Amino acid sequence: MPRMPSSLPATQHAVQLVGPGQLRLNTAKPVPVPGPHQLLVRVEATGLCFSDLKLLKQFSSHPRKGPILEGLSQEVLAQIPGYVPGEQPTVLGHEAVGRIVAIGPKMAHHALGERVMVQADYRRLRTAGANAAFGYNFEGALQEYALFDERVVVEADTGERYLIPVGDGLSASAVALVEPWACVENSYATAERQTIKPGGRLLVVAEAGREVAGLAGSLSPGGGPAAVTAIAAEPNQLRAVKALGIPVTTARNADDHSDESFDDIGYFGSSKECFDAFNGK
Repeated sequence: MPRMPSSLPATQHAVQLVGPGQLRLNTAKPVPVPGPHQLLVRVEATGLCFSDLKLLKQFSSHPRKGPILEGLSQEVLAQIPGYVPGEQPTVLGHEAVGRIVAIGPKMAHHALGERVMVQADYRRLRTAGANAAFGYNFEGALQEYALFDERVVVEADTGERYLIPVGDGLSASAVALVEPWACVENSYATAERQTIKPGGRLLVVAEAGREVAGLAGSLSPGGGPAAVTAIAAEPNQLRAVKALGIPVTTARNADDHSDESFDDIGYFGSSKECFDAFNGK
């Protein structure tokens, strides 16, 4: 039998997404009883973000709302009442914090009374177009109680927990904001290459009326690219590329190099059609 306080209600309030743009307040949604590998979290706070608006609009066509195809057996998924892929109603809210108030008898990584924040991205559980996530094909936290399964929220190989313990020193709203703030900080701390690749292949595309500037400042201290291909609408643009002192091959359009790939592309223009033509090169 699960360990749970007798004070838990039989029903709860929940905001359910039942179709594209269709939200419904359910004032009598059953509070689930955890199975052997499951736990119940009483939600303290949850944030809503732009990702929720995408799901609100797309509903079952959203890649994360699709059925899980690998990473967990269908037999196990059938035991999780909060697994709601496809057209089944779901609950939004993946920026969540709460406290574990009930656990199943086979819990190995979580304890009754723990306060946890949710890492919502279940990376190893793949759908056709993305991966599973809390608040998408698993019900989220825009309800009073949320159910989790250890076979979903614990990495089998490493023991990494997707329910991250947090202390009582921070407010619920501060903890719920960790996920969006982490995204902001990560955007300013990228480890990706910040210069044109030394010894690589550079493509420069310049539309008419655009100044070619900033290329020299984008070179790496380790050296410039080995070769440059230029598609320039005007002679002065081509001269600016050749000023780098690197061999330049000229081309008329993207079709001249449709079967080639490049390490970097310098695009001077604002045409969607042109951008799409070179995207992926």
